[in-house]
Amino acid sequence: MSSYPYYNEPSKTRGTIVTGARDTSVSNTEGRLVVDAVDKVYLLEPNQNPFVTLLTNVGKDYDGKTWKGVGIQKAVTGNPEFKVFEDFHGGRYAKVSGTYAASGDITITVSGAGSSSGYIFTIGDVIKNARTGEVMEVATVASATTITVASTSRGLGSSAAAAGADADGLYIIGNANEEGSSARNVNTTVASSQTNYTQIFRTSISVTGTEDKSKVYGEKDLPYQRKKKGLEHAMDIERALWFGEKSSKTGTNGKPKRYTGGVLEFINQGNAYVQNQGGPLTRPDFNTFLREGFSYGSTRKKLFCGGIVLQAINEIALGQLQTVTGADSYGVTIKRWVTPFGEIDIVQNPLFVNDYAGYAFLLDMESFRYRYMEGRDTQLRMNIQANDADGQADEFLTECGLERNMSSKNALLKGCTD
Repeated sequence: MSSYPYYNEPSKTRGTIVTGARDTSVSNTEGRLVVDAVDKVYLLEPNQNPFVTLLTNVGKDYDGKTWKGVGIQKAVTGNPEFKVFEDFHGGRYAKVSGTYAASGDITITVSGAGSSSGYIFTIGDVIKNARTGEVMEVATVASATTITVASTSRGLGSSAAAAGADADGLYIIGNANEEGSSARNVNTTVASSQTNYTQIFRTSISVTGTEDKSKVYGEKDLPYQRKKKGLEHAMDIERALWFGEKSSKTGTNGKPKRYTGGVLEFINQGNAYVQNQGGPLTRPDFNTFLREGFSYGSTRKKLFCGGIVLQAINEIALGQLQTVTGADSYGVTIKRWVTPFGEIDIVQNPLFVNDYAGYAFLLDMESFRYRYMEGRDTQLRMNIQANDADGQADEFLTECGLERNMSSKNALLKGCTD
């Protein structure tokens, strides 16, 4: 070993040797090439939650800049299980089950109006068999499923008595009473309740203290994450209000955990019309859907649809769609179509993709309300981190659910393909 205190050249080269002219790949490898970044980060996710938006904005006033007032389809609840009551007009239609004779006193077994179809009738009701044209008067309601007609009350007016066949339609066309008679028997329906739960939605945001103070391209990370997570939070609520299943259980910590039921569950479990297309949507099939979907409720409804259905409608209603702008749209992109069955406000839901791209929900918006626990509508809770944490944690929290009533006013189209 040399005893001289001179620097010894190392036997191996330190780092990478670049031969020839240096290019940008070198400075990029070194991490010294400045990135030319637009001062904004763009999100790929859709930025709309149209169902929740319409429920919470309908009834507000728009001054050209902001929405003011209170949404009429948004209401507070003081109980995580909320309910509404449903009632219906008494039935006016039933079907013959079996047969009855062409003459004499007859007993008619009826069906098609629930398990107690006979109880939609009252003594003195005037009924008409749609197939035969015979008009008759009900003599007695013999049981929950049978009524009787006397021979003297058959073939009223110019109609002729005729034998009844299975599945003949019987319509109540009024009632007839003699002079001085007593009041008719009382026949009423029983109201039923429709319940649902509020669900607790939470979306967390967290950055370290160092990250919060670091200079980054685009806006600072914490406010950007708040915007991003706020959108994701809204879309989670939107999905639950469409596809959720009503349920309640005890969580792992022994506390109640509730799930709100959505539109799809409501329609599938109720009396709504459901059309499973199972192929491309044609004009005649769509007319059938609209005819059935407008049987009850408002003559103006919202059609929330996926891309496949919207594509078919563009072809079916070529040149007939009008864009709705201003206060009527409540910030949601809407195309209006006036049909012989009623007016349709068409809304593309960007969350109806993949398996739900071929779905469309025709909704009477009066059937739904956005319900939230008092003081627990969507809010940003800031600085919820532990006291000794080196950073900040926020969260969006919402406790809300979907109020639903009268499923028969709504309809579902599904299974549409390209």
